[in-house]
Amino acid sequence: MYLSTGINDTPTIVGKATAAINGGAFLAAKFDANGGIVLAGAGNNALGLLLPTTPDAVAAGEDVTVQVKDIGLWKVGAAVAFGDELTPDANGKAITAAVGNFITAIALEKATAADQIIKVQIVKAGYKPA
Repeated sequence: MYLSTGINDTPTIVGKATAAINGGAFLAAKFDANGGIVLAGAGNNALGLLLPTTPDAVAAGEDVTVQVKDIGLWKVGAAVAFGDELTPDANGKAITAAVGNFITAIALEKATAADQIIKVQIVKAGYKPA
């Protein structure tokens, strides 16, 4: 039975961390095979970005909030340019997408070095074609 016809239009979802997440703020996250939240790996289909308010240490089983749409903040793993199509690196940080990587976001700012935090538009545009 349906109680309403409304949908959740918030830009975030809450899920359970499947494994410990340390220093996860501003990093990409994904679902694991069981529907839990883990950090996204290199070129993965990321669900979205962990919020800036994510605690430094999240234990397995604790709730985490993931931004799944709109403009967010993402820590980079290398320099990126305005407009670059971005994908996660092995640590969940943003890097320029290569062929075969999942495009999670578009850079709205440039970064000149790793570990800078930039504004991005979360787009989840699919895998970068050849």
